[in-house]
Amino acid sequence: MQDIQGRRDIRRSHEARANFWHVTIVSSFFVIVLGASVFLGVVMVVGALRGETSSNELTADGRTGRIARTLLDGTFCRYIMFDNKTAQAVEDRIGRCDESKAKSKNRSAIFSWGGR
Repeated sequence: MQDIQGRRDIRRSHEARANFWHVTIVSSFFVIVLGASVFLGVVMVVGALRGETSSNELTADGRTGRIARTLLDGTFCRYIMFDNKTAQAVEDRIGRCDESKAKSKNRSAIFSWGGR
């Protein structure tokens, strides 16, 4: 009877040790994933705060483009400055879509095939 009790105690201690290591491994995995995500988030926020440039600085170099994306109403556009060298896009402002177009001459509202 003591032999069975001894085996049972040894088996319980092995199970307790295995459960401890299982819990330790799973917990450390989640701690590492959480720590990595916090670290990457901090790096991205600090990089965004440090790398802020105004649209005037970007246009002074002469290597930028201005992108106008129409909003849902079709009247207003969201203007974005794009730097071709660094591939950095900076949201500029929201304004009317027709402000950047040159004021055209009075055109008649008559349809013309192939007319421009």
